[in-house]
Amino acid sequence: MFPITRFRISDRSMLPNFKEGDYVLVLKIYFSLKSGDVIVFERNGKFLIKRIEQITNGKYFVAGDNRRLSKDSRHFGPITKEQIIGKVLIKIQK
Repeated sequence: MFPITRFRISDRSMLPNFKEGDYVLVLKIYFSLKSGDVIVFERNGKFLIKRIEQITNGKYFVAGDNRRLSKDSRHFGPITKEQIIGKVLIKIQK
């Protein structure tokens, strides 16, 4: 199993920092997460990229940078550590 994987951005919820069609390299082995980190997680069979806004009692509240278009913790509530695939290391623009 490789500790780094690649994901393609498929929506505009993280504009202007991440554009649709960009790729991100994600570190699947991480030791700690903090507010401001960008992560990829799984929800309902889909992989999503969001920024951690707050961590409370082991729950992660995430939000897209483009608040107007983002479906995030404001809509579906917090996520758990088990849902997190990894932390975004780098963006590769299309």
